[in-house]
Amino acid sequence: MVMLKDNVEKTGDRVKKTGSSQKVFDNEMLVYKKRLSYTPKLISHDHEKRDFVISYECCVPLTKVPKREREFYYPQIKKLFYRLKKDTGFYHADFAPKNIIVNTKTKKVKLIDFGMLAKDFEEVSKVRRSRNEINNLLNDVGISRR
Repeated sequence: MVMLKDNVEKTGDRVKKTGSSQKVFDNEMLVYKKRLSYTPKLISHDHEKRDFVISYECCVPLTKVPKREREFYYPQIKKLFYRLKKDTGFYHADFAPKNIIVNTKTKKVKLIDFGMLAKDFEEVSKVRRSRNEINNLLNDVGISRR
């Protein structure tokens, strides 16, 4: 077992996460229960404990991909940004490289960490914690603020 953050631990090909609040947990479940092809598979969840387990096979965070190789993934990332909104009614409000994982074998991208969701596009660029990181990624993949 490896602790990735205070509320996230990785064991083999699985990650267990505890929602920091009921809202965060509910947002995560809203997305993971849909079993979207571009999110890790939800293995189990406990509503009372606010924790859940997802699969995490063959993947590395986009932050671990060398910058010169990231551009290859930008078209997929841009598509998934909008596809999440279409499939769930929400944008990923913490849309940052740390929340995008890459399967280096299949060259497919998946999104993770849905604790912060936004109904409106403008909310995405207002996320306080990662504002510059998010705006930089949006610009890199060609997503403009309408």
